[in-house]
Amino acid sequence: MNELLLLVRGPRRGAAAVLARGSLPVAMGLVLLATAVAAVNAARFASDVPVSSVLFGEGRSPAIATLIQSVGRDRAAIIAYLIEQSWTAVVVVTALSPLLVWVLGATAVRAAARLDGARGPFRPILVLFGYATALARIPSDGAAALLGSGPDAGAQLARLIGTAGLVWLAVVAWRAIEIHYRLTQRRAFVVLVGAIVVFYVVPLVLIVASIVVLVVAAIVLEYVPR
Repeated sequence: MNELLLLVRGPRRGAAAVLARGSLPVAMGLVLLATAVAAVNAARFASDVPVSSVLFGEGRSPAIATLIQSVGRDRAAIIAYLIEQSWTAVVVVTALSPLLVWVLGATAVRAAARLDGARGPFRPILVLFGYATALARIPSDGAAALLGSGPDAGAQLARLIGTAGLVWLAVVAWRAIEIHYRLTQRRAFVVLVGAIVVFYVVPLVLIVASIVVLVVAAIVLEYVPR
């Protein structure tokens, strides 16, 4: 567990220690713990922010209100129905997000490094991402589970902690890429950005685009569930 303390104290020194001496079973245990905390947070989020309040309540999302004004109530009802049906999936993905960040993050970095011409074993990066993901997500998800979701000060503080955790995770990944693949800081940063863009941003854009296509098709076909 000394590697965990080093990782908390400094991204570069800690990343070097985890890459050299980190344990895969420990990484798996930490990620499972982070996933359990994320599941509690997801349950709290589903309780605090039911989909009905987002779509139809007094605290309705401004985006939904704008949508109703733009496309009309009938067509907005179609979109709202699609959102309502996918809400459970969103909550489940939120609960499993530490596991997804661990596996997909390590895989994306390895693939981006290979595209850049860098080579290195996969296990150390996988272990590093397990340690770092847990240390980044447990405080943020724990704070959100305790403080809740919404516009109040506690929820805003939880979001700040979550943002800080993501920034810290990115810094740790940057330093790990530099050390593990023996790259300069600049080249390691390029590999990190490439991993984020190619393996996260692009798939997200494609997913959003596919959702937009489905919504447009539902509106054009005037699909209203009975």
